[in-house]
Amino acid sequence: MTAPSLPSGFDISKHVVATRADCALTVGFDRQQGYIPRFLVQLHYQTATTPVEWDVIARMDHNETSATGHDVYREGLHVDINRRSAQEVHLAPRHGPLPANRGAVIRGCVDYLDAGADYFVDVFEERHSPGSPPRWTPDGGEQEPTFIRSPPVDGGMSRNADADALSHEELTELLADATGTEPEILDREARDMEIAPPAKADVVDESSDCQS
Repeated sequence: MTAPSLPSGFDISKHVVATRADCALTVGFDRQQGYIPRFLVQLHYQTATTPVEWDVIARMDHNETSATGHDVYREGLHVDINRRSAQEVHLAPRHGPLPANRGAVIRGCVDYLDAGADYFVDVFEERHSPGSPPRWTPDGGEQEPTFIRSPPVDGGMSRNADADALSHEELTELLADATGTEPEILDREARDMEIAPPAKADVVDESSDCQS
């Protein structure tokens, strides 16, 4: 099966296996002496089979090297969601403190997009429109959202889009090497990230143009 295009302009770009057979994940990041200043994680959806075509339907990014980039440590995580015939939607998921290790954040973003693939496909296909959920605050009011945690490493996940795609375990090892971290520590930090499900995220300015 033809795999989707890799992110361009990054020091390292890789395919990563996805749980859904009609989805794929790609990751791109820069590496500077054990530090990751910029990354892009994308969820692709197969929109045609003859020939095979892929669309990016959701992406998460971080860029602290540009004044116009999105810095997740200052602005929080965000997800840009494409729709088949409607305007792009920007979500701000609620989450706990992010680990300082950017590699762990990448792994957490990969797991988040993979776990939420059904939701992102439904939004892309316009089977439902994301709406602003009831606002939740730590001091009461609305029910606390259930957080998504990164799943345990599974090296046997189906390589459904690309025979050379990394398993989540292999991605963890790559990110650990890039940041000078033990894989077990990076994996634990990623699993400890608390990100509310996309259905509970806040919809922000749909007309804005988020830049990586």
